[in-house]
Amino acid sequence: MNNSNTQPFAALSAAPNEAIPKSNTKAYHLLLWLIDGKEYDRNKLILDPLLGESMRSALQDLRSDKLLNWLIHSSVCEHTGAKTIQLDPRHLSGDIEQDAEARRERRKQFKEVSAKEAKQGRIREPKAVREMSDAQAEYFKSLGNAANDEN
Repeated sequence: MNNSNTQPFAALSAAPNEAIPKSNTKAYHLLLWLIDGKEYDRNKLILDPLLGESMRSALQDLRSDKLLNWLIHSSVCEHTGAKTIQLDPRHLSGDIEQDAEARRERRKQFKEVSAKEAKQGRIREPKAVREMSDAQAEYFKSLGNAANDEN
């Protein structure tokens, strides 16, 4: 990793350069937290002003094709109910094959969710179009009534 942007990521030596986020992004800052391999409480991470109130966009970027599918595990503690995240240890192994295996696993998950959402959208489309048409008809009808008011 000869890119100066990746300097803090020596622990991720097996990661492709394209998987390292740009240094001015929330995804980069979140990855800085996760590279020690520890499990982090999401509520504590959002207190970091560089991450903001929601880590959603940073997690989406890291987990998506955009940054080559980082496998970040989410879990909920049975005792406290705390929601936690943790970088898959294969990304930290220094082994290119293990890193690639974790990325393949995450990419498979990502594409399964994407296909499911696309299917649900297609199934819901007729109802959504009907509801939109009804709302538009009601709106335009109200405009006609307002235009004919004698006031």
